[in-house]
Amino acid sequence: MAIIAQGLSLIRGLAVLVLFQWLGELVVSWTGMMIPGPLMGMLILLTFLAYPSGFARVIEPVSARLIQNLSLVFIPACVGVFFLGPAISLQIPLLMLVVVLSTLVAIIFMTVLIKAIETTKNG
Repeated sequence: MAIIAQGLSLIRGLAVLVLFQWLGELVVSWTGMMIPGPLMGMLILLTFLAYPSGFARVIEPVSARLIQNLSLVFIPACVGVFFLGPAISLQIPLLMLVVVLSTLVAIIFMTVLIKAIETTKNG
């Protein structure tokens, strides 16, 4: 019975996430905004999660599972790279440059953000 309850909990959480994705698609189609519908759905979900309620407990089991298996999302893209052969080898230097620069920018941004939060926190 515990496995069935856990499975139903995951299905309920997944249904809620799909509902918010659908709401995002609906809002984008109604407003004509130039952002992806799933992103709008995430923003709507963030708005709901910002206010205290038991809503986070509904999606926590499925979101934890999705985050644990997030690397599986990147497998199709990685497999696709193997079929590009010579086309991708010409772009490797630029790809490496982008990876290095974006990593440095992310590190600098997080350092500045953490320092700003510490300064605000300490008064």
